[in-house]
Amino acid sequence: MYSRQDQNRCYPTFSEQRLPLHRLPRFRQYIAWLCLCLILGSAIPVHAEFGDSSLGWTLEQERAVAGYLQRRLQRQGNVINDVWLEYWLAERAERLRQTSTSTLGPLSVVLLRQKAFNAFALPGNVMGFNLGLWENARTEDEFTSVVAHEIAHLSLRHFNRLSDSNRQQAWLAISGALLGIALASVNSEIGGATLIGSQMGAAQQSLAFSRSMESEADRYATDMLREAGYNPNAGAAVFARLQQSLGGRSGSDYWQTHPRAITRSAQLEAQQGSASGVTGHTDNQYETLRWYINEHYAADDDFAPDPTWQSLAQTPEQLLPQPLMDDPDPNTLFGWIRFQAEPDDPRTLERLALLLTLFPDFDPAWHLRAELTARSDTANACREALSLLDQIKGQYLEVVELRHRLSGDCLQNREAEATAAWYWHRGEETRALTLLRRALELPDNASQLARLREKLSEYERQLALLPG
Repeated sequence: MYSRQDQNRCYPTFSEQRLPLHRLPRFRQYIAWLCLCLILGSAIPVHAEFGDSSLGWTLEQERAVAGYLQRRLQRQGNVINDVWLEYWLAERAERLRQTSTSTLGPLSVVLLRQKAFNAFALPGNVMGFNLGLWENARTEDEFTSVVAHEIAHLSLRHFNRLSDSNRQQAWLAISGALLGIALASVNSEIGGATLIGSQMGAAQQSLAFSRSMESEADRYATDMLREAGYNPNAGAAVFARLQQSLGGRSGSDYWQTHPRAITRSAQLEAQQGSASGVTGHTDNQYETLRWYINEHYAADDDFAPDPTWQSLAQTPEQLLPQPLMDDPDPNTLFGWIRFQAEPDDPRTLERLALLLTLFPDFDPAWHLRAELTARSDTANACREALSLLDQIKGQYLEVVELRHRLSGDCLQNREAEATAAWYWHRGEETRALTLLRRALELPDNASQLARLREKLSEYERQLALLPG
C-alpha cells in the first residue's frame, strides 16, 4: 500500500461513547470490536478460539466482503463512477496482470475522490486508487507503477501468507482496513482514525504488510513494468516526488509500516542501475485523461495543462482530425470528441460510430453513444440505447444507472430487475431485496419470474457469505 505515514501526524482519539457501534449492521459491529482491539494495542489479549472460529474466511467470503466494501463506498459517495476512467484503469491493470508469473484472477478497480497520494489492495483482487495519484503521477509510467505495486501485493499473495503464519492476526489487520473505510459512512473522522489506528496496531505486531513485503512488492512491480513495456524506473521517480512533498522529513524505517519514500526510491534505483534501453509512455492518452480529471473532478486545482490536440480541427471530408487518425488511439480520439463545444451535435454520434469501427471494445464510446441516443428524438431511441449498452463488456455503475432509467421508459418487464440492480450496486441492499420480493408476488410471465428468482438468490447468497 502506498502511504504518507512518513509524515508526522496527530491522530485523533475517540472513546466507545463516540463510536456509534449500535448504529452499524451486525457485520460492521463485529469488525469494529476486532479493530478496537488493534487500536488499543497489544496489551489487550485476543483469544485464539475467537479467531479460529470467526476469522477463517473462505475465498468466496473474501469476495463477498470486497463487494460489500465497494457498495459501502458507493453509498457514502467516495467513489468516482466514470466509465472512461474505470475502463482506462482496468485496461492498464489487466495488461500488468498478464505479465504476472502467478495465477491471479480478474481485478476490480475503484477510483476514490480522496486527494491524498495513496492506493490500496484488498482481498478479492480489489484495488483502490485515490484521485491524488493523478495529480502527482506526471506520466503514464509513474501512474502504472502504482498499479503494478498493488497488483504485486495480490500476485505475491501477501494476505494469504500473513494468514498462513498467523491467520487470526492477519485477518484482524485486514478487518481494520475494511472497517476504516466502512465507518467513514458514519463519521469521517472516526473512519480515518480507525484506519490509521488499525495500521499502526498491525505494524506494532507485524500484522499489516510488513516493510519486507512492501519492498518485495516494489521489486515484483518493477519486473512487471519492464515486461509490459513501461519504464521500470518510474516507481523510483514516484517515491522521490513523494519524499519531496514530505518536505524532507525523515525518520527511522523501524517505526514505519512502510519503508520511507527516500529509502524505497534508493532501493529501486539500485535495482535498476542505468536502466538503459527502457521505453516510456508519455503520449497523448495519459495527458488526455489527466486533463479530463483535472477539469471534471478537481477543478479547484491546476495540475494538468490543456492537451496539445485541442487546437486540431476536423477537415470537411473527415469526421476526426487527420493527425489523430494517422496513429489512432481510442482515448485521445474520445477526448477530442468530448472536448467539442456541442456534444449533442448529430456529428458526435457519427464520430463515435467511426471510433467504434476502429476500436469495437472501447466501452466509454458505447456508453456515451447510448446516452446521446437516449436523449435524441428519433423513434425507438430508448430501445436502441439499451441495445448499445448490451455491447459494453465491463461492469460500471453508470451503465447500471442508465439501464435502470431506460428500462422504466421502454422495457417495463425488465424494470424491476434493473432497478434492483441499481439499488444493490449503490449500497441499498435492503431496498433491492424488498423490490425483488414484491415483484415476485405478481410476475408478468414465467420468464420474468425465473429472472427475478435468480437475481434474488444471487443477492441473498452474497449477504449470507459475509462473516458474523
